[in-house]
Amino acid sequence: MKTTSQPPADRRRAPGFREASMHELFIDCCRLGPAPTRGREVFVIAATAVLLAAVLIAVQAGLLFAATAGAIVAAYMIGRWAYGERTVWAAR
Repeated sequence: MKTTSQPPADRRRAPGFREASMHELFIDCCRLGPAPTRGREVFVIAATAVLLAAVLIAVQAGLLFAATAGAIVAAYMIGRWAYGERTVWAAR
């Protein structure tokens, strides 16, 4: 007979890209760490690229500034992906 006072842990998987709501995808874009699934992280990368392009076009940024901003954002996205591969998604 088990006599534990804690309820069993609910280890549900995070919904994938197709099952996620728009709110969950928006939250994935806002958080600093990687999204719960690879598909949702790909969405975050694509949305970030589109947003960056729109901002750079709107402010008519110079080539050097656009290249520098793109490199910084790309390095950040690569870091998110690498962290997700090593910790978040590797546990599945």
